[in-house]
Amino acid sequence: MEPLEVSHGAVFSERGNLYTISRCPGVRVYGERLVNSGGTEYREWNPARSKLSAYLKCGGRSFPFRDDSKVLYLGAASGTTSSHVSDICRNGKVFCVEFAPRSFRDLVKTTERRDNMIPILGDATKPEEYAFVVENVDIVYADVAQKRQADILIDNMERYCARYGMVSIKARSEDVTADPDEVFESSVRRIKERGCRVLEVVKLEPYEKAHAMIVVEKLRTAYCVAMKDKKFLMVHNTKRNGWEMPGGKIESGESIEDAAKRECLEESGYEVTVVAKRNIGYCDVCACVLGEKVSDGEMESELFSELPDDLSFDTDEYKDVIAWARTCVNP
Repeated sequence: MEPLEVSHGAVFSERGNLYTISRCPGVRVYGERLVNSGGTEYREWNPARSKLSAYLKCGGRSFPFRDDSKVLYLGAASGTTSSHVSDICRNGKVFCVEFAPRSFRDLVKTTERRDNMIPILGDATKPEEYAFVVENVDIVYADVAQKRQADILIDNMERYCARYGMVSIKARSEDVTADPDEVFESSVRRIKERGCRVLEVVKLEPYEKAHAMIVVEKLRTAYCVAMKDKKFLMVHNTKRNGWEMPGGKIESGESIEDAAKRECLEESGYEVTVVAKRNIGYCDVCACVLGEKVSDGEMESELFSELPDDLSFDTDEYKDVIAWARTCVNP
């Protein structure tokens, strides 16, 4: 078994076949072949039965899933692909939304032995319906055979603050008379209109006719609350004529932590060590220990014990994140 490079060691390949490490050894979900290698049980991942597997077989390279990812899976059906996502994100969570009662019954059976899978009977076009159980996630994966597939993906990404999304566009579900390529291009345009970056478009033939997987990234920002003793660092933004926490856009492929550290160094000249991160909806916040000042920085910087009067952004938000950062840095 050789780890597939693009999967960060989560998917394996042998003789052209793909595998995931079984989270429930000895248990088949859809009759897949189980293989023991070096004392580890692997489940064969059939691309003819799973669009996510077909995406990898067709050369997909923008694979956002990690060991600890939280995933919202729309259109989980009986759990074929979502069970492999459960293998991959073994220390994360997979919220599985399915609309059809019959498929949902099968999905519940699949999740009984997988404690990181949460079955939800719900309508993917109404993200608020399952807000009582779904928390903020890292990834939204959508496989819903109906109109407005791109909008359904983005609606759920926005509601649950996901940075990454994947949608399997079924051209015939959007418009049975249209050329599939036109449908894919229209979906890409819509995703961009909704403020997301398209990372990749991969057609799924020969495994799925008139299907394409689109991988997207929601443009987000991150800032750091850098603490030294009981004081916190702020920078003065001359364009907004106010004090703010150092931060900015997360670059493609960059982690939240790395973005916060880079932005702080660029704006203030200080190095920081990230000790915790928090999703506050529209952006991510990192609680940091303030390190050494190694350069001048782009902005004037200062340590404060209390918030100054002339702030760039909301006072209540800053009060909340400063209190949180203090507990993280000095538990």
